[in-house]
Parts: sequence; C-alpha cells; structure tokens
Amino acid sequence: MLKDFFLLELKYAFKQPMIYIFGALMTLLTFAITSSGIAFFDSIGNAFVNAPHTITVYTTFLTLFGLMIAAAFYNDAALRDYDNHFNEILFSAPISKPGYFFGRFFGALVLATIPMLGIFLGVILGAAVAPAMGWVDPERFGSFYLETFINNYFLIILPNMFFAGTIIFTIANKWKSTVLSFVGSLVIIIGYIVSGAFISDIDNETIAALTDTFGIRAYGLHAKYYSPVEKNTLNPSFSGLLLLNRMIWTTIRLECSEVRLRFI
Repeated sequence: MLKDFFLLELKYAFKQPMIYIFGALMTLLTFAITSSGIAFFDSIGNAFVNAPHTITVYTTFLTLFGLMIAAAFYNDAALRDYDNHFNEILFSAPISKPGYFFGRFFGALVLATIPMLGIFLGVILGAAVAPAMGWVDPERFGSFYLETFINNYFLIILPNMFFAGTIIFTIANKWKSTVLSFVGSLVIIIGYIVSGAFISDIDNETIAALTDTFGIRAYGLHAKYYSPVEKNTLNPSFSGLLLLNRMIWTTIRLECSEVRLRFI
C-alpha cells in the first residue's frame, strides 16, 4: 500500500508544472551565482568557483531557503484529497492509514529534493558558459567530481528535506491549511536563523555543530581549516562530525514522524 501511494504521488507530480518551475528557478539561481564568480556566503575565497567545498556551501544554505519549495510538495501531498473532497470516499475503502500517509510523505520527500538538484545543474552550466563568454577567468574553474553531487544529496539535501517534511506535512494534515503549512516553513527558517545567535555563543564548537539541525555549522567546522587544495578536491564525507550530526538528527526525525502520525 505504501509503495502504491508513493508511486502515485510521483506520477501525479511529474505531470504538473510545479516541479519543473522550481527546478528551473534553482538552476538559474546557481547559474547566476557561478557565472558571476562572486563569493556566496564566503564560499569561494581562494578555491575554485566550482570546487567541491564551494558546491557544498551552496547546497547547505540553499537547501535551507529551499524549504519554501519543499512546503509546496508536502502541502499538496497532504491536502490534495481533502481539497477535492475525496478524503471521505478514500477512507471508506479498506486502505492502510500508515501506508497512505507514509506513501504520500515519502513521495513528497523525493519530489522536494528534485528541484534542489538544480544547484548542481546550475553550477555545471555556469562553469561551462562563464569561461566561454569571458565572464569569469577559466583558471578559476576546476574539475567536477561525481562524489560531490552524490554526497551532498545524501548528507545535506535529503536529510534536511526530511526534517522539514515531518513538520510541514504534519501541520498540513492536522489543521488542513495551506497558509499554516507555508507559515510553518517560514518559522523553521526564522527559528534556525535566530537559534544561530545562541549556538554561536557556545564555547564548545563540537556541541554547537551537533545541535545544528541542518548541518550547516557541522560542515563549517568540518572544513574550517581546509587549505585551498583541500577545498578544491575534498568532498563532504560520510565520516566524522558531519556524519554524526546527520545520524543524530535523522534519528530524531524518524522518531518524531512516528509520533506525529498518531496525531494525524
């Protein structure tokens, strides 16, 4: 049952323009940043414009603001049947409630991550077009590493979209409100920014990194003493403080998602 609703969610979304529009917007944004050669969140410095470190910094920050995109998919998955007045008919059939909700949830999770892949596409296009057009010196670009994209997806994008989804999807199902869903995503973003002021006062950098729900500070500490060569060649790895941060918060999110299902 979970698989059926999961596949139905994907099939429906790929027939709608929303996923393509959001993907194009994210691609254009990172293309513009890469083509300008300007340091974004102090990401470049003396590293390549398309260095693994640069791409990871782009990913960590843009995933945070991409929560508004995620909210659209989670809200649609949660409220589509309700808005079409099909929910009463649906639940009169002998279907599995966990299968229905988790199928829709994980479908929305996958869909929420797809526009974020525009970050990678935008960097690739920018690295190809900017030197050819003379916008940025070709010497400021280096090689691409497939591992950079894979590791960023599984260490940054997927966990962060999962965290946001457990909150947004629950809000949408509980209060049946599109407005509250988007307000919830804004609260997550604002709350994270505000909490940064408190975390920055923590003397122990390790504790501050581990308490960062989106892993931004965890990666910042991980790459704090990178040399230019390391920034240009090393990818975020499934090890150390960053991996521990991801494991802690993914576990918390899994526990919370199970609890929240009881309130839907």
